[in-house]
Amino acid sequence: METQKKRVLLVEDSREMQAIVRHAVEGICSLYSVSSADEGRKELEKGIYSLLLLDVSLPDANGFEFCRDLRAERKFADMPVIFLTGKTEVASKVQGFEVGGDDYVTKPFDPEELKARVRGKLRRSKSAGSSFVISGFRVDLSLHKIFAISEEGGETPLPLTPIEFKLLSHFMKNEGKVFSRQKLLEMFWGDSLYVSKHTVDTHISSLRKKLGAPGSQLRSIFKQGYTFTTPNEIKDTERDITQ
Repeated sequence: METQKKRVLLVEDSREMQAIVRHAVEGICSLYSVSSADEGRKELEKGIYSLLLLDVSLPDANGFEFCRDLRAERKFADMPVIFLTGKTEVASKVQGFEVGGDDYVTKPFDPEELKARVRGKLRRSKSAGSSFVISGFRVDLSLHKIFAISEEGGETPLPLTPIEFKLLSHFMKNEGKVFSRQKLLEMFWGDSLYVSKHTVDTHISSLRKKLGAPGSQLRSIFKQGYTFTTPNEIKDTERDITQ
């Protein structure tokens, strides 16, 4: 089974620099690029990222302030941040670390050096191994809990049974993929003689109720199975079916 690459978000308004960074880190991660702080914020809220590469001089915000705001929220407190900037002054570097940056790379940089720094941060990334955020929820794999995140940043644990946690965390880790009932039965119930073909449907119904309004993101695809999609990604799920 192929290991899924960790996702890295690059917030950089220069298309040329986006291409340079992509070339440098290809092969060690899945890189997603956006051109503004606003786009970066939206992407972090809906996606699962193990590392943030952040330009300082953005068209709609200062990268240092953007990082400081992220660090004030628990769900982003442990996500590694590497600044990519043309600011070479010592004062700027100091500021970068003071607001919560984990590394500071000045432009122009050697692609191999950036690759090594990214690889090092991904190796030590806490969010990649034990916890991740998706669509207003934080999934804590070490605690076996899923928390609903309020607009103020507070967290409330969902009252899930062990099997419900396994199901929902699996869907969230595989956002957009469709899993058939048979596949889910094989994965989570094995060869149990006491499981009917309606077991999956019953658990999905329970999960939707416990999720509340976001329960609509746990979708049924006619004659194919179930999938979890974020509000901005409810499209074309049929093309990513797991039989």
